[in-house]
Amino acid sequence: MQKYFSTKRFGPISTGHRQWRDDGHCAWAHGYGRIVEIIFGGSELDDRGWVVDFGDLRDVKAWLESEWDHRILLAADDPLLDTFQMLHDMGGCNINVLPAPYGPGIELSCQYVFDKVNDILKEKTGDRCWVQQVRIWEHENNSAIYGSFPTQWYKYPLNKYGIRS
Repeated sequence: MQKYFSTKRFGPISTGHRQWRDDGHCAWAHGYGRIVEIIFGGSELDDRGWVVDFGDLRDVKAWLESEWDHRILLAADDPLLDTFQMLHDMGGCNINVLPAPYGPGIELSCQYVFDKVNDILKEKTGDRCWVQQVRIWEHENNSAIYGSFPTQWYKYPLNKYGIRS
């Protein structure tokens, strides 16, 4: 059975994070203007001929911003969590401690967005639509992807603008 897909991008969202397990500079708190791309799938279109109503994704945008905008993402097992919490309580930063198994890096952030937005979307559409894939850029050169790829996309490479042609 053929499926339909549509794509929505959010951002950039100013987000900080810390990869405490890294032996290099990524162990330090640092940030990016993250861009989130979500690919939605549907086995059938709605009565307007759409996979999803982009105008009805305000709650997804609001959720992403509440989770990430001007926040420092931390792993639940970060050994400096108490210190960051103290800074948070003093107004020095705004932390978001991600629940396990998620983490602050873009790979696990992709999974986090996938899981949360998929639940939102399935409830909105009565399981007619789902999240096919989430891609997050921390900047123009680095991104991560979580989800499955529609097989027909392998035929078309990305051009220099990140568009399949």
